[in-house]
Amino acid sequence: MSTVDREKDCPFLLRVFTRQGGHNSIHSYSIDNVPENELTLYTWKNATLEEIAQLIEQVIPEARDPDARISFRLVYLNKNAGRFFQKDIGRVVSAKPTRDQKKTLEESRFMIGDYLDVAIFIGPPPAIARDQRRDTRGSRDMGRFNTGRPAMRTGDRRGSYGRDYVNNNRFGGGARPRRDY
Repeated sequence: MSTVDREKDCPFLLRVFTRQGGHNSIHSYSIDNVPENELTLYTWKNATLEEIAQLIEQVIPEARDPDARISFRLVYLNKNAGRFFQKDIGRVVSAKPTRDQKKTLEESRFMIGDYLDVAIFIGPPPAIARDQRRDTRGSRDMGRFNTGRPAMRTGDRRGSYGRDYVNNNRFGGGARPRRDY
């Protein structure tokens, strides 16, 4: 993991798409189309989900509700498949601390150019959904999308999500290698 000096390192533009009651559909993301409910933030790779949630709360009144739950998804373009994918990266709950709130963008394998899709829920999660979620996720060895293929191992240089990953400290963390097309 890289170290970021927020006094010296320049922040990058983070495009966040919010929705109350659930996440935006992955089909609403394409090369030339994104959801309308965009919030733009400037931040660093070492920003935590809690910090991002606090910035969202400043702009979206529903997120300030004491019973609000803010769920984060990473939306990224898989250049090999030529389409967008998403991955849940954590939740921040106003009423009580979660283990995800201290997770950074870098720990979530965020790369500059990726999007965050944020769902804002009010009230406690339905108990039945939590129990079902445990039963349907499958094991870690099933791969990212339960395809039956094992997940990539740590020896794979590309990292997770099928993307090249180079931790070169540009813009406060790992970045894609530059390719001028």
